[in-house]
Amino acid sequence: MPSAHAAETAPPDPGPAGSFAWKGFNWEKRFWGGAPQYNRLFDAANVSNPDANGYVILKLTNPTGEAPVAAEFQSTRQGFGYGTYSTTVAKNLSILQKEVVWGCLFTYDPLAEPGYNEIDLCEASAWGGGAAYGESWPVSQGHGYWFDATKPPGQGNNTVNFDVTASPITTHRMVWEPGKLTFETFAGEGFTGALLKRTVLQGTTVPVPAKEQVHFNLWVTGGGGGDPAHVKPESVVVRDFSFVPTATTPPPAPVSAIKLSATTKTSGVNTTTLKWIGATGTSVTLWINGVQKTVPNTGSYVNKFKGGATTTYKVCDTAGCSSVLSVVT
Repeated sequence: MPSAHAAETAPPDPGPAGSFAWKGFNWEKRFWGGAPQYNRLFDAANVSNPDANGYVILKLTNPTGEAPVAAEFQSTRQGFGYGTYSTTVAKNLSILQKEVVWGCLFTYDPLAEPGYNEIDLCEASAWGGGAAYGESWPVSQGHGYWFDATKPPGQGNNTVNFDVTASPITTHRMVWEPGKLTFETFAGEGFTGALLKRTVLQGTTVPVPAKEQVHFNLWVTGGGGGDPAHVKPESVVVRDFSFVPTATTPPPAPVSAIKLSATTKTSGVNTTTLKWIGATGTSVTLWINGVQKTVPNTGSYVNKFKGGATTTYKVCDTAGCSSVLSVVT
């Protein structure tokens, strides 16, 4: 059975030294607390070093029975960019506890606002089960990405969810191209098993490369209902990972249809009148010096302020953003 790890003609950039080396890259075990774990507890000891088979094991522990501790590891390399990502995982997701989230391979850049370049190849959860919303959610898996993490799920992301199976091993592959993402999930090891789901997502909101790192994590959500404090231990075995960069220089990413212009008057109070065309929807997101606000999609907005400065603007709809416009007053 072929492995998901593809040989490369030249060694990749492994990134700076971290906690361990694995599959041609260096990786850091998470020891610091914080999101997304509902109680913010993580422990580096919950991530194993590669074993004799080359497998890495993530463990969700609950030593007191009342405070689960999550696991995560991430590449030290930044800026993977366009190419083919794959991973093979041993876990029967059909019996995953409803409060547990398996953050299967995903890319993330904390400085790449507003979507953080988060692309989720195989994230799985029941998200607490949904009882808090009068729902009963099963465990499902998703192919997708975030384009605006300030918005709730279903509004700020583009994700296709599908039912999980009892397959004890699954292999996942993602091809990231300009304006296009192709996801595939297979049963078993490698790409010869049954194709469980194939998803193609295209458009101007598809992330463009930045300083994204590759992550794997196992954690507990506090939303949706359930009993997050009392989850039982869980574990996932990550058997393989590979990244093969795009061999040729890709064409430029799609350009948003939004065109933004500005005129400015200065007389005590500076007045900048923004005008845009090409945006869709009843409202748009206006960014002023990196701060966003929602405004009606009327095609114009007036910004008044005192004092001279360089102010940056951009306008976004659900499909993408205009180019950044800098105005000097």
